[in-house]
Amino acid sequence: MASSPNTEFSTEALCTALQSVGAVLSGDGTVELRDLQQDSRRVSAGDLFAIRTTDAELRARFLTQALKRGAVAVLAEDGAELPPLSVPVLRVSNIKVAIGVAAEAVHGAPSRSLSLVGITGTNGKTTTAWLLEQALRAASVRAGRLGTLGYSFELDREDSQLTTPEADTISRYLARVRDRGGSHFVAEVSSHALIQNRVDALSFEVAAFCNLSQDHLDFHSTMMEYGEAKARLFLELQPKVSVINVDDNFGQALAERISGRVIRVSSHTPADTALSDAVFPERLTRGAAGIDAQVRVPSGSVRLRSSMVGAHNVENLLMVLGIVDALGVDVSRAALGLAGAKSVPGRLERCDSEEDDLTVLVDYAHTPDALMRALTAAREATTGKLICVFGCGGDRDASKRAPMGEAVGSLADIGIVTNDNPRSENPEEIAEAVLSALRSRGSVSELCLDRAAAISQAISQATPGDCILIAGKGHENYQIIGDQRRHFDDREEARRALVERRRGSD
Repeated sequence: MASSPNTEFSTEALCTALQSVGAVLSGDGTVELRDLQQDSRRVSAGDLFAIRTTDAELRARFLTQALKRGAVAVLAEDGAELPPLSVPVLRVSNIKVAIGVAAEAVHGAPSRSLSLVGITGTNGKTTTAWLLEQALRAASVRAGRLGTLGYSFELDREDSQLTTPEADTISRYLARVRDRGGSHFVAEVSSHALIQNRVDALSFEVAAFCNLSQDHLDFHSTMMEYGEAKARLFLELQPKVSVINVDDNFGQALAERISGRVIRVSSHTPADTALSDAVFPERLTRGAAGIDAQVRVPSGSVRLRSSMVGAHNVENLLMVLGIVDALGVDVSRAALGLAGAKSVPGRLERCDSEEDDLTVLVDYAHTPDALMRALTAAREATTGKLICVFGCGGDRDASKRAPMGEAVGSLADIGIVTNDNPRSENPEEIAEAVLSALRSRGSVSELCLDRAAAISQAISQATPGDCILIAGKGHENYQIIGDQRRHFDDREEARRALVERRRGSD
């Protein structure tokens, strides 16, 4: 990943920048640093290598590889045993925090050169970030984006394995956007990233909170812990402006805890319409044709139109307008951009065509709340039965399996349980946990672990006017079964099955 780091940044200057984590430099302070890397396989000549592993054998192996590839200095945590080295060593009290500070320093503090927006929440981050990028573009703002769908700045794009990558990767992307003339950057910020200090060194102009619902309880032990991880973005990293969805209970409480400026976003018209820092619809119409609203924002009132469906997308669109207003960008121009915005890949993405007599939607919904939102929106798009093909991932929060089954049992006419990414778990055991909950709600339930076959089954058995929601994987183009990762795309399988359905009706 090419970038333009600050090649005049020395080990001594970095030691000064790292004083907040008790940095101590051993060795030459005049060595110039080209970049920072945590992966020894990616090190190039002139790089600082940050070593994080606590395994002594791995540490020695990674150091050897990094030095062979041209590392000119090493960043390590206090207490980490290192062999005698011929390059300068920087010791710090907290390596995770130090990596973020060092990456910002080496790249010339790119987050301070850009208007940086951080978006967090259980659901809606990706849609909000995607729409915000398009809204800003419509207002002639050059903005980069980073999140679940990868990195993007105009024609410069890369995939990302993580919603929020490691700190050095983030700073590298920020520097690329800055160096190519960008002025803004939109980043999805996960709870994992907040707990692991990946964004601690960044300077956020705006931080936005979408919502909080059950997810990641395999990582966070309780919902309270999960919520507090999200809250760090607002309470500890202190953005200039916070944009908060106060329709969410946690968001409403969070807004009261923030000491700086808060823009409160709601999809309901408040009793007091004279509120200054608020975003809400003065008029709202939504249905199968989309959304049409007149929206109050802090700077005035704006017409909002979109072909998107579902109450959750009203929230997402209002969040975008709130962020745009917080940035001081022309909201009217941004709203025009939203009217013509491209749909978000894998978010209620339509796979059917005008030739088909049913609706087929693919959505990333993989939490109980997201699944309920997607099902509700899908119901609005159908005049017939609602059929949902879904599963739950293995080696992830098992406590959400029953609630997801209950959501489908309550809102769909037919639920077809299949594999998501079972990983190392037994697919039958995952499916049984989901099926038991689904059946408890009384809807028709079917089991077909082969995901491609399940999609084909749903489409072949549908009747005219039905809607099929294929949930859980969205934009993903792979499936993990055991330790094997293979190509798989719900959208491709849906379109293939639709072709077969058309042939059968000829």
